[in-house]
Amino acid sequence: MSGFHDALKAGVFVDEADFVVVGSGAGGGAAARALARGGASVVVLEEGPLAETASLGVVARESMSRLFRHGGKMAAFGRATLPILQGRCVGGTTFVNSAIIWRLPDKIVADWVKRFGLSATVDAAALERVYRVIEDEMSVRAVEEGVTSGRQDLLLRDAAAQVGIAGRFMHRSEFGCRGSGRCLHGCPHEAKQSTAVNHLRRAVADGANVFANAEVRRVLIERGRAVGVQGRGFQIKARRAVVVAASAIQSPNLLHRSGVRHPHLGHHFMAHPGTTIMALYPDRVGAWSGASQGYEAIGLRDELGIKVESINVPPEIAAARMPGAGKRLSSYLDRLDHLAVWALAIRADSEGRVRPSLMFGDRVDYQVSSNDLGRLRKGLKRVGEMHFVAGAKEIIPGVFGLPEVMTSPDQLHLFDDAPLDPRAYSMVATHLFGGCRAGIDPATSVVNAHLRVHDVQSLYVMDASVFPTNTGVNPQHSIMALSTVAAERLLT
Repeated sequence: MSGFHDALKAGVFVDEADFVVVGSGAGGGAAARALARGGASVVVLEEGPLAETASLGVVARESMSRLFRHGGKMAAFGRATLPILQGRCVGGTTFVNSAIIWRLPDKIVADWVKRFGLSATVDAAALERVYRVIEDEMSVRAVEEGVTSGRQDLLLRDAAAQVGIAGRFMHRSEFGCRGSGRCLHGCPHEAKQSTAVNHLRRAVADGANVFANAEVRRVLIERGRAVGVQGRGFQIKARRAVVVAASAIQSPNLLHRSGVRHPHLGHHFMAHPGTTIMALYPDRVGAWSGASQGYEAIGLRDELGIKVESINVPPEIAAARMPGAGKRLSSYLDRLDHLAVWALAIRADSEGRVRPSLMFGDRVDYQVSSNDLGRLRKGLKRVGEMHFVAGAKEIIPGVFGLPEVMTSPDQLHLFDDAPLDPRAYSMVATHLFGGCRAGIDPATSVVNAHLRVHDVQSLYVMDASVFPTNTGVNPQHSIMALSTVAAERLLT
């Protein structure tokens, strides 16, 4: 019987299917939806738990320990340790992100075709058709002023307009958002259209089975063909294909554990390193009501490769970034509700490497380059300017070597000499790419234009690990569209 199942309670009681999908996030959810809609039998295997809506909390530590990989403590190692945020539950990161939707930019599409020969991967007609279907099914629309738009979104909107930086209200996949500001914890109203709420339920309605707490350890490959998967206490045969959609970190490592060897496997790991500038305003901001992320200033994408976003950082995390101790810290905590938090995400040129680790399971080595840091500090200066233009009385740079607090625009020049050392910045890596690069040349890519692993029949990768470059925008929509097109081709 099709449905959602907990492997810890019921076991994985299906022993074969047409398609076995490893991972339930953007790629896995979209692939499962397309395959089940086409009449195939589908099994989706998710390493993490199935989170019931009624059980979702409001405390960041508890939510992250339950829904994020390694409790939100995963990191990349380099000169600085860079935290990495990945969802680990049914729905993957779509369950805990802010549901932001961006189509793959035309410049990225053109680059992939020119440098990597991926004209079949990013076929314009196919993507346009799929984008429209996804946007309709997932209720993609701009954040509305009022219920879902908080004051810090409006502050960013007005500041961007005053300094001449183009922006827009976020386009998000939500239906009936009530502005609870709890996206990180999983939406308590099921308004956010994560794959757990949308694509996987549609797949189940078409006959798919989704198993939570079902960790896949290796893909079974016989005579150059993927024939199934093996997990903790189960083995499933794939009659037609195995689809790996376990993320830019876990997908390359799963292929490696399965015996796939390629000089580029695990290489070209990319991300959007990001940080925030917080500011205190004379009046209440109320950052924890409204959409978790409601407005984005996109006018710096071409100039600096940076996107600026309002973001609802959980109050306990925001409080940890406040300056001082004792009475000084208390005075800042008393004004926490006057805080606005704006994030900067960099389309970084830096690349790293992913590999299996006996101690951690997954090892990520990644170094943010001086060039990327130079663009980051220029972006921080511009965002600091925007805060002051919007009426902030104090900004909190969060950069070692700079004042803990700036109280005047006259101090913004200090960003020009901020250290080009990643240890000086409080950064987080989101939007992960690479590790199973796609391309038509088997010597330089892991999967081909149809996302099949070179030299292995019936083994496909459908997630952001196949992206050959950094996109500069939130990748969920691109992952879903590319995965849907590739999955539909498996049915022909």
